[in-house]
Amino acid sequence: MSYQSTIPSRGDGPGALLRAEWTKLRTVRGTGICVLLTVALTVLLSVLLSNIASTDPYTGPRYTDAFGFVHRQMTGDGTVTARIASQRPSQEWAKAGPIIKAGTDPGATYAALLLTPGHGLRLEAAFSTSIDGGAFRAPQWLRLRRTGDTITGFDSADGRNWRRVGSVTLKLPPTVQVGLAVTSPPGTVKVGSGSQTGTVPTIGRATFDNVSVRPGAVSAGSPGGAWRYQKVGASATGFSQSAGTFTVTGSGDIAGFGTPSFPSAGNDDIIANSLAGVQAGLVVVLALGVIVGAGEYRTALARTTFTASPRRGQVLAARTIVLATTVFVTGLAASASAYLAAQPGQHKNGFVPPAYPHTSLTDPLVLRAVLGSALLFAVAAVLGLAIGTLVRRPAPALILVLAAFLVPQVVGSAALSVDAQKWLDRLTPVAGLAIQQTRIRFDTAISPWGGFAVVCGYAAVALIAAAITVRRRDA
Repeated sequence: MSYQSTIPSRGDGPGALLRAEWTKLRTVRGTGICVLLTVALTVLLSVLLSNIASTDPYTGPRYTDAFGFVHRQMTGDGTVTARIASQRPSQEWAKAGPIIKAGTDPGATYAALLLTPGHGLRLEAAFSTSIDGGAFRAPQWLRLRRTGDTITGFDSADGRNWRRVGSVTLKLPPTVQVGLAVTSPPGTVKVGSGSQTGTVPTIGRATFDNVSVRPGAVSAGSPGGAWRYQKVGASATGFSQSAGTFTVTGSGDIAGFGTPSFPSAGNDDIIANSLAGVQAGLVVVLALGVIVGAGEYRTALARTTFTASPRRGQVLAARTIVLATTVFVTGLAASASAYLAAQPGQHKNGFVPPAYPHTSLTDPLVLRAVLGSALLFAVAAVLGLAIGTLVRRPAPALILVLAAFLVPQVVGSAALSVDAQKWLDRLTPVAGLAIQQTRIRFDTAISPWGGFAVVCGYAAVALIAAAITVRRRDA
């Protein structure tokens, strides 16, 4: 004869399950240790890495003026015209086109109509003005016209029908230097770990024909003509002329702070750098998730749990909610503290305005990076829980989840090209770290929320598999 109690059971309802799982989680000694380690490692490593990383404070002039210059004098009003027959795509902001410049010294004011491989046509002037002229590429006719202190840019597809690009007003001397400018800003490369970057020189190259200066110009192709070649700034350049065709190379840039191509605007993602310790904290919460998922199977406590609460799927759901909530709160405290603690070290090491404006926790990008890091902590813990539940043995489960997060980073930074590393960063759980990104850079692999969706996908698949396994396998 079997006995069935007539007392209603309240031990397996949602609220009771959540309380039971919270009680188990907070009474396990390892939980407190993991929480403290998560915060401590995240903050300490973020501060340490912020003090190691450094950049040169921005103390120089707010412009760069380095290019290859083929030029001659022009007195009074006039025009300079050239067709750019071809342009090497050495860098997205490589520039080639006609220029009117007050002198040949670096820093002399100028106006230039310049083609770029990646950003079309630009009318730029005085290191402060950059007017978008449209998405054009070589071959293209370009013309600059001086009328007093007004410089107007025109472009044409055929050299007959001209379109006005725009005008700028400059204080120019009566006699100016006019001609052809070619330059190419440095390329950006990754240096070490994190988002630290360095630069490598690039060489721009353009071929011009139909070059003329009016009025009173000597033909560009005539023997002994008045064209001269000069390196402006510290650029590596070259020049050759064959009949009426000019081939000019140049390296550097003609730009000022605030213009799109200015290379001294900081390229490091200092917000992501201030959260670099999150990666160490992730290791701890992954371990905590594995312990919560596999621990009861190691001690056979799972039988007791499922005897008291036979609805195993609900037990797993309650466990997941409790763990994710606890880790999210822990991760939020760790991320916010890491960001705040890293700021003084970053400022001390040269990450200062204007290249690196000061930020605060209320800035939208910072808020997204900090909250996103806390969410990433929670999702990582759930992934660890799911793998621990599937494998049921802490050691192998921990190896699996750590490999999923750490191996792609180690392999990608040590042995792969930037493009290959981008694919690893898109397709593995490491994609979740994109939630900290606040700048689009040369090594950006995926959008912040896109990357977060990838790691959520891994956690969801693992959790569904764990739920199926829990229902079908004995405890």
